[in-house]
Amino acid sequence: MADEDEILDLEEEEEGEEEEVTDLSNSDVCTKYQEAAKIVNTTLEGLVSQCIPGAKIIDLCQFGTTVMQAQAGKLYTKKNSDGQLMDRGVAFPVCISVN
Repeated sequence: MADEDEILDLEEEEEGEEEEVTDLSNSDVCTKYQEAAKIVNTTLEGLVSQCIPGAKIIDLCQFGTTVMQAQAGKLYTKKNSDGQLMDRGVAFPVCISVN
């Protein structure tokens, strides 16, 4: 019986909270995608300039990751309830093909 009461309490809490819109109809979501695209384009420009004969792939990948993390760190400064910065990072590693 206690389990049913807990479920009902959770359902009531969920009904009281508004769901955040996370699709492209939300202008904040569009802005985040646009800013992420700017970060990626900046990174690609930097990587192209670093691609010279004799450059090591690992150095290029580390450079790309560093640029993305630095740019994202400037933009996304949201803090959690404890006042600490929320975790953020690169979703996909920088991958470069030798060909």
